[in-house]
Amino acid sequence: MTATISSPEQVSRSRLTRERDDALTVDPVIRAGLTRRHRERTANPARVAVLVALWAAATLVIALVPDTDAYIVHGQLPLAVLGAVITVGLAVTWLVALRPVGPRRLAVSRWLGHWSSWWIAAAVVLAVWDVATAKTGWGKPPYVPPPGQLFTEAWADRGLLGSSIGHSAGLLALGLLIGGAAGLATGLWMGWSRQAGYWINPIVKYIGPVPTLAWIPIVFIAFPNTFWAAVFLVSLTVWFPMTVLTNAGIRSVPKEYFDVCQTLGASNRFLIFKVSLPAALPNIFTGIFMALPTAFVTLTIAETMGVNSGLGWYINWKKGWSAYPAMYAAIAVMVIFCGSLLTLELAIRNRVLAWQKDLTRW
Repeated sequence: MTATISSPEQVSRSRLTRERDDALTVDPVIRAGLTRRHRERTANPARVAVLVALWAAATLVIALVPDTDAYIVHGQLPLAVLGAVITVGLAVTWLVALRPVGPRRLAVSRWLGHWSSWWIAAAVVLAVWDVATAKTGWGKPPYVPPPGQLFTEAWADRGLLGSSIGHSAGLLALGLLIGGAAGLATGLWMGWSRQAGYWINPIVKYIGPVPTLAWIPIVFIAFPNTFWAAVFLVSLTVWFPMTVLTNAGIRSVPKEYFDVCQTLGASNRFLIFKVSLPAALPNIFTGIFMALPTAFVTLTIAETMGVNSGLGWYINWKKGWSAYPAMYAAIAVMVIFCGSLLTLELAIRNRVLAWQKDLTRW
């Protein structure tokens, strides 16, 4: 067995490091900062108790306080049932989070601690909204309907609303797939080839920023039906940020990476798919993040202007009939739909780029 002999320089460096760490831990300010940084962000029992109490109070107000006589109030019973379900669910979650022992209980406690303020705000908004409309009659349909009426309108028109959601999801998925693939290929080609960048870069600069509304008269004439015209508009909207950021990511890869790989005999295929694309992934995910909101806007405009199905069409159709509660319900569905897709994209991004978590905050 060979003994390791430390040099005087190593011993001195180790002693200095130990003295520095001891001095830092003695400092009360640094000690408090380290405690805040590394403590478990679990649920606060008092705050969660307030949360459950507020949701219980909001449910009781909806169920027991008499409705106004100014108009017929719809949807109070389903809203009260929903409030009771949320209250019971939060109470059960609170019981699970009281003793955060084990990874699952700890995850539940962290989730509740992170989102408790939002749940409190939601209970307050729901109670105030219901009192201002269904209980006092201050806000009246169709312009300011009670919250329960949104649920009843959505449930009564669930067939058409569901088909509209499916159509919008299919159109958006197709546009994202085509536009994302085209943008990734174009950005990769521009970043890898100087000649391609010379010819394509002016096209990207002048075609990409053109607003979607400017293309609608041409696109709806050029394509055989409105569906493929809408797909082209969404694809064009996604293509621009994907192209620009993929190109920037490829060009920002350090030249030393290519030099080392070429010294070891790497082919161009290896340099593209094993070096350039992985190194450009942060930029590519940023391009997807920027493309999604603009794709949602383009999708809504296309469905409003010419496509005879989808959430945008449904909202415009209900507005034409002055069915504002159903229109508000569709807008709420669109908010949940778009927010869920954006949350999914960020979750995939954080999973794939876990090594960059401490470098970039999302």
